[in-house]
Amino acid sequence: MRVPKHNWTDEEIMLLKDTNYSIPRLSEMLNLRPGTVRNKRKELGIVVPLGFKKGYKNPKKMRQEIRTCIGKDCDITFQVNQASKKKYCSHSCQQRTANVAAKGVGSRSIRNPKIKEYTQYARKVHRLSQKVYEEHKDILNPNNHPRTLCGVEGGWQLDHIIPIKECFEKGLSEEEVASLDNLRMLPWKTNLMRNFE
Repeated sequence: MRVPKHNWTDEEIMLLKDTNYSIPRLSEMLNLRPGTVRNKRKELGIVVPLGFKKGYKNPKKMRQEIRTCIGKDCDITFQVNQASKKKYCSHSCQQRTANVAAKGVGSRSIRNPKIKEYTQYARKVHRLSQKVYEEHKDILNPNNHPRTLCGVEGGWQLDHIIPIKECFEKGLSEEEVASLDNLRMLPWKTNLMRNFE
């Protein structure tokens, strides 16, 4: 059952605008849910300072400071706690300015510019390997083992004897990697464990 929408009176709006009252206190006084009060204050654009209580100083406000972003061509100011280590106004500003090769800064694709090239290389190798498998299935898989993903009981996978990544680093062509000499069938567990050798 939907609760009917509350019709706000002028006296209630005046109470909402008084920042001396907290949301729990107002919800008690107006006999409304705290969420309703919070949403109406937000709708009216009423901003209550953090940690504000009537008759007390605002300790959170006292520990805050205004900083200017140290990013390239960025003069944006922002408010933070004094203990904060934040130097940039946003993550994108940090990306444009900071040393992207440093640990924990930037994205993987920026730190390793060859990742896109390797992905394209690996896709082509897999495509070619599938063609070679279909042409020479009787040589590669004479026992007709089922090809599956990892985790399927009794499943086998088409494996590259020299791994694709190693071939990429050595500068071998996709055709050489996907050749019949470099392909074999392995149980999925054995193929998976090769990554941890």
